[in-house]
Amino acid sequence: MIFDASSLFIALKRGNLRSLRNSETLDLAFYEIGNSMLKELRRKLITPESFTKALNVLVLMGDTISVRKFGELDARRVSDLAQSAGLTFYDASYLVLAEMYKETLATNDIDLGEAARRIGLTTAAI
Repeated sequence: MIFDASSLFIALKRGNLRSLRNSETLDLAFYEIGNSMLKELRRKLITPESFTKALNVLVLMGDTISVRKFGELDARRVSDLAQSAGLTFYDASYLVLAEMYKETLATNDIDLGEAARRIGLTTAAI
């Protein structure tokens, strides 16, 4: 299964790292999750202590899930999908990764899930 940042963030919040075994994501997911955590801290939705704990779990995620890099993707395919589906470049990157490995895309992003299904990918919400 390919996890996008939204599904990884939910797994992080639930402390459910076991669900990530034998799965993959892109390295950019960690930046997206870190940014979401920082937004929650700034909005005082989480405490500094919770932020630190979540950050420690985020670090452990990198040891649990296989992490793919941008250079492994076909950038032209990413660009084509982003443009045709009206997605961001980074969201389209998850689609290309799922296409490459013929895997289910785990996402809680409605637009990304719809775009995935339009190109024949299966999706799962976490």
